[in-house]
Amino acid sequence: MSDPITKAVEVLNEALERDPRAITDLINMRVDCNDALAAHPTAQVQKFGDIHRIGVLGILNGVLGGGPSGDIGAKGALDAKTGNFSHIRQFVDLRLERLDVLA
Repeated sequence: MSDPITKAVEVLNEALERDPRAITDLINMRVDCNDALAAHPTAQVQKFGDIHRIGVLGILNGVLGGGPSGDIGAKGALDAKTGNFSHIRQFVDLRLERLDVLA
């Protein structure tokens, strides 16, 4: 049996394959949130100007409780003006691409 992050990436990619537009739109959907949620130790919150925003991927990373930069990511084409994906190619397990730095 795979671990929860591997399983989440697998399910996200299956959903993406079935309906890329719906999944891209869902991942792009973010809502304003308060400072308390922005300070959560694992939920991934982005700051746009003075406003904190969170989306589905940020909540998933929070639930699965990985590193401070999250363990699930998405690869695809981004709109430089909005920061939204115009097309998601695939979801990835960021643990496989992360290098630990020893000080």
